[in-house]
Amino acid sequence: MAKKKIGIYGTQESTANHKVEDLYIIVDHQSIHFAVKHLLSNHYIAFESFVSGNEVNGFTQLLAYLQNNSKLMHSVYNNVHFVMNNSRVLISKQQNVKDNTIYQNELNIVFGQQPDQELLVTNIDQQKVLVSTIPDIYQTLLTRSFPTGKWSHYANAMLNYAHQNGVHLYFFESFYILLIRNQEGVQFLKYFEESEEAQNVYNVLSACKHLQINPNNESLFLRGYHAENNHWVIELGTYFNEAVVEQASEEGVGKALHEEYPHHQFATYFIF
Repeated sequence: MAKKKIGIYGTQESTANHKVEDLYIIVDHQSIHFAVKHLLSNHYIAFESFVSGNEVNGFTQLLAYLQNNSKLMHSVYNNVHFVMNNSRVLISKQQNVKDNTIYQNELNIVFGQQPDQELLVTNIDQQKVLVSTIPDIYQTLLTRSFPTGKWSHYANAMLNYAHQNGVHLYFFESFYILLIRNQEGVQFLKYFEESEEAQNVYNVLSACKHLQINPNNESLFLRGYHAENNHWVIELGTYFNEAVVEQASEEGVGKALHEEYPHHQFATYFIF
């Protein structure tokens, strides 16, 4: 059954003639998160988190639940951004073609063919693109509520935010994203389901070995990390030159989030 996990609210100022806030709706296979960002202060002023149950039509039921239980869904916004946060994403070499079929075929080879999905291709730099898809059911249900909303993939925001060279880990409730950068740009991006501690450590070190990266010479950047939830990272950190924990800002709703939910992993939802 759908339920609301978190609701933290500041003062929203937008009116029909004075729109000063953007809404980010971050969607994964079992949850939806609303983050409201004030465009002038650049602070997040409201945040809601909802999770669906295990029902077959869990996402549809979650959208219906939001209609009556979200305080943010019916407010006025300057722009609404839909953000897909799933593992069906890859970095590919940019092709000098207008037809994106080549990217769709590459995605199908890696992840298998899935019908009723819209392809998204976003430029990373002059040589690489980010390739992902949005399930049609998400498109249909969300755009009914926000017809002007635009879709992107979470990995695109992560690539823009995690700009330092090194190994980046972004943590969520049941999975984490591994991103590796060096002086030549983005070298690795992959989603992993949380597993046993040894397997999680192996996933990161194996990626480094594949890229011929020595962790002893690299920084490990952690966002959404909490020692009680991600205990395996303590061992992982011993292989690296340093470990840097990145917290959500204390500005806006950040302070209330830290105080009311001290074990939260929601810092990864404030990178837009």
